[in-house]
Amino acid sequence: MHRKKETVDSIVLKQKKGVWLRFIRVFPKCHLPWGFLAIYIILNLGFVNIGLSETDYTAQLFAGDTSAALLTKLVGIIILNLIGSNLVIFFRQITSARINRNMRSVVLDQVMRLPMSFFKKENPREAVYRIVSNSIVIDSTIMLVLLPLVTAFYKAFSIFGRIFRYDWRLSAVLIAFIPIQFFLAFLFGRINFSLTEREASIKAGLTQRLAELVTNIPLAKAFAKEEREAGRGEELTERLYKVDIKTGWFGQFEDLSRTAVDLLQSAVIVLVGVVLLRGEMISTRAWIAFFMFSSLFTGAITEFVMYWSNVKTIQGGADRVAEIMDAPKEDQAGEACTELTGDIRLQEVCFGYEEEQPVLEGVSCEFKDHCITALLGASGCGKTTLMNLLTRLYEPWQGAITIGDRPVSDYALDDYREQFVMVSQNGMLFSGTVRENVCYGREQVSQEDFTKALVQAGAYDFVQEMKDGADTLLEEYGNNLSGGQRQRLCVARALLSQAHYLILDEPAASMDAIATAELMEILREAARGRCMIVIAHTAAVLAIAERAVILEDGVVSAQGAVEELMGTSRFLREFSGNTFKDESDGQELAVENGRGEQR
Repeated sequence: MHRKKETVDSIVLKQKKGVWLRFIRVFPKCHLPWGFLAIYIILNLGFVNIGLSETDYTAQLFAGDTSAALLTKLVGIIILNLIGSNLVIFFRQITSARINRNMRSVVLDQVMRLPMSFFKKENPREAVYRIVSNSIVIDSTIMLVLLPLVTAFYKAFSIFGRIFRYDWRLSAVLIAFIPIQFFLAFLFGRINFSLTEREASIKAGLTQRLAELVTNIPLAKAFAKEEREAGRGEELTERLYKVDIKTGWFGQFEDLSRTAVDLLQSAVIVLVGVVLLRGEMISTRAWIAFFMFSSLFTGAITEFVMYWSNVKTIQGGADRVAEIMDAPKEDQAGEACTELTGDIRLQEVCFGYEEEQPVLEGVSCEFKDHCITALLGASGCGKTTLMNLLTRLYEPWQGAITIGDRPVSDYALDDYREQFVMVSQNGMLFSGTVRENVCYGREQVSQEDFTKALVQAGAYDFVQEMKDGADTLLEEYGNNLSGGQRQRLCVARALLSQAHYLILDEPAASMDAIATAELMEILREAARGRCMIVIAHTAAVLAIAERAVILEDGVVSAQGAVEELMGTSRFLREFSGNTFKDESDGQELAVENGRGEQR
């Protein structure tokens, strides 16, 4: 017998195990507004009793009691109930807003403290969606599930205590229908969970796709692929539409099923009540009161099962939030270090981003203090990975990294990273002013130091020509700047930093030959009294480098003074001569400013 293959958006009723146990562990971390929650609960439960008194007085009125005392009580109760209901709504809104604010802060702080290995598996835009959308799951759980469940249970218990006094046979009819209502809640709850989880997954994918598309619109236009990219977005939109349609249909079917059960229950109660009235086993007043309270009781049970449906609806979001909150943070333990100096040594370091796929294998090398070291190697050999280990963005699988004579793991992580500044080849900038980006990482920077850093990085002139100078707002990723301008601002940031260890990953990647030569002289000056490591694919770095570490296929093939390596390292000779030879096929490549041309 062949099993039917499930489509990507099919409804799957199989449930994950341990979701709620993981989610409950999140609650102590959420900084809940306990005072507002207590006030809300007290008001909510208190006005349940007031509402029941209103029903009791109304039943007496319908039974023929029109005394002034009863009417006065009834009017007073109605006014008090009206004021109370609005007060409950007010406190619910305030409490929800505070829960959401606190939860988003907690999730954001957790995300910022997660190790880089988490983001290798988790798309950053997916994490954004979780912070913005799924973080409200705590509020939904408390305000739409837990507290309403308590209120509904309290209301049902209080009502049943009253109606049982009127007639036990009518009460038995109400009890008989409770299992049916719970069964419907269980069934539709599982369906809602599947639909909600699928909807959240598609929305996260759509958010990710749109963010990527907006960022890369110039690329799509350059290749005239607007229709193709729009079509890829429309595919996700169509999937979301189909899930929304399914959700609507099942919602209507759920409402219809519950309405049918309620009607059947009311019909049975009416029939039993008529029999009891004819047999004079119950008074008219008792029958009217019972019928009114039975409606309230049925409403309370309906609320109870609806909140159970809400439990299943938010379960998907709870699982995603719990996944983030349960992820282990970076270890912050260690000794404080305000001034870290000394040579950096790696001993038999192995590391890879994927299991059984090492990028570095037994790397042993040294980066001397008060020295400029060039880290050289072909693309993909592991140079940037090595720098990620030095800044402790990742931990090595095995081996040791030391500064001086101490392992880097001895130092508190935040303090340790403050001793490093890294300029990546991508020129990472935030949306904000030029000044905010250049001064990033420094709390107070004088105008003199700020201007000096811009001048040294060769960024002063173009910054002054901008509309608002240093206060000009940069677009996301600095998209209103050229690649070279972004790189110069990042170099200025590094020069302004007080970090002792400077790591520059292709600092001249977006610069021409003249600008590169100027930058090298700037870096020579900036390196005085510091340890500087420069990753480069062009020979220009050799003009300032005193030492070189050559990485080939994940291992160190040579290291030492540049002059000495010229006589012993074939790689360095070819590198300095701007000629590489591809030994796999014997073809030579001419290198011009870091770009290879086959000849």
